[in-house]
Amino acid sequence: MRSLFRARTPPQTMRRRFERFGRTSRATVLARHPTVVFGDHRVGELAIESVRATAHPATVLLYLHGGAFVMGSPSSYRSRAVRLSYRCNAEVLVPDYRLAPEHPFPAALEDALAAWRAAGPIASGRPLLVGGDSAGGGLALSLMILLRELGEASPRGAVLLSPSANQTRGAVSGRHRDLWLDADRLRQWRRHYLGTADPRDPRVSPALADLSGLPPMLVLVGEDEALAEETYRWVARARGAGTDARLLVGAGMQHDWPLTLPWLAESRRAWREISEFVKCSANPPHRRTRAALEWSST
Repeated sequence: MRSLFRARTPPQTMRRRFERFGRTSRATVLARHPTVVFGDHRVGELAIESVRATAHPATVLLYLHGGAFVMGSPSSYRSRAVRLSYRCNAEVLVPDYRLAPEHPFPAALEDALAAWRAAGPIASGRPLLVGGDSAGGGLALSLMILLRELGEASPRGAVLLSPSANQTRGAVSGRHRDLWLDADRLRQWRRHYLGTADPRDPRVSPALADLSGLPPMLVLVGEDEALAEETYRWVARARGAGTDARLLVGAGMQHDWPLTLPWLAESRRAWREISEFVKCSANPPHRRTRAALEWSST
């Protein structure tokens, strides 16, 4: 995979390769899981795919896909959305947000906000959460900060998998054992997203923002991934600001491990915690204590 997605591979080429390897058609999903229900929504030019893998999903999860802001789509995240829906008893909404470099910052954040505003009527009274992985995890954090600043309704909670939340040069540790991401790749790919934006802008790098007053969040990071140390830092800052930020560290795990390697014991454990967090966030009176939901397998 590293050879297919090199630091200087043109983003359009990476996008085509990502779709070729990751795309799953609705027909393929339905052949394996005939009870899955797909839906389509649109906000202006923004398309949003709905995935329901349970008959009566109790929760709605707006999920922002990963892909370094240059690749990824509802079709390449379809299998993952089905897993999220089934595990969390949630209707999962995956917006096809605009990608860089054709659409640099703030296009993705604008689309995330539009999708969030559209999700309320879709939820129709059900609890609404937000989630994302990698670039999408950082985007979900940016969205929550933006909603707070705008004074709009916040999600009940957030599930952030290996979030890329700091676009500055100092965000990657040189001591990682990441087999997928490295400083050179992240530096080059971030340039596509940033355009002329300042990487220190808290809307671009939400890890640098004021992290107070945010909804409860479950943050997952692999022990060996390049983003681990930066994730530890900003989660600690969020906790210091009074936000309920819970950190799950996968021992010896890589970037996005619950999504890319769901059969591993560490992944199964992570999925159980994700499911429980969504359930508890959707029903606050039954929420467990912060300490009870934290674990670190390091």
